[in-house]
Amino acid sequence: MNRFSFSRGRTVDVKMLGPEWRHRMIDVCGIGVYRKDTWREVFITHLDPDHLPLKEHIAGGLLKFRVPKEYFCHVSKIYGELFEVEEYSDVLRLEHTTLWPGRGKYVTRVAYAFFIKDSMVIPECDNPDQLIKEYGPKLAFVLVSYQSHNHLSGFNNYRRDVFIVHNKVWKPYAPNIIPKIVFASTSDDRELFHKYVKSV
Repeated sequence: MNRFSFSRGRTVDVKMLGPEWRHRMIDVCGIGVYRKDTWREVFITHLDPDHLPLKEHIAGGLLKFRVPKEYFCHVSKIYGELFEVEEYSDVLRLEHTTLWPGRGKYVTRVAYAFFIKDSMVIPECDNPDQLIKEYGPKLAFVLVSYQSHNHLSGFNNYRRDVFIVHNKVWKPYAPNIIPKIVFASTSDDRELFHKYVKSV
C-alpha cells in the first residue's frame, strides 16, 4: 500500500482501502453492508451508546470484538455470551471533552485510537488535527471519527484528506465517508431497529 500525502491537498476515497477493511467495523461503522454471514472485526473506540453496536441487531453475526484492556470487562459483559472479545494492545489512550446532555456542563471521557497495521483510527477526541499531523506522515491512511459539535474539538468534519468514520449517517455523502452499518445501543436506534424488524 502506498503512503498517502496529507500535505498535497488530495482527497481520499474508500476505494483506496484494501479488501481487509470490508471485514472491519469501527464502532458501528464500516464499508459495505452488514451481513450476519460475513466475518468482521469490531474495534470499539469508546463506550458511549452511540458507538456500541445494538446487541439485538448483531446477534447471530460473525463478529470478533477487539478492545483496549480498559474496556475488556465492560464489552465482555455486553457481548461476551455471543461473540469473542479480545484485548487489543496497539492503542493510544486519549480524552474527549463533551457537553453533558441536559446538564449544561462539560465532562471528559476516555477514548482510544487504534493502530491497525499501516493505518490509524482516531476516535472522538480533543486533538484530532494534532494526531493527524503527528502520525499521518508515518502511516498509509488515517481514519477519524466524526467529531460532535458538543465537543471542544475544532476538527473540520468535511475535510477530504482523511476518512471520516461517521456514526450518524447510513449513507455516505462523500467518497471518504465510512457510514454506520449497524444500529447503535442508543434508545433512538433501539426504537428504530424494532420498527425495522416489524417492517421486514
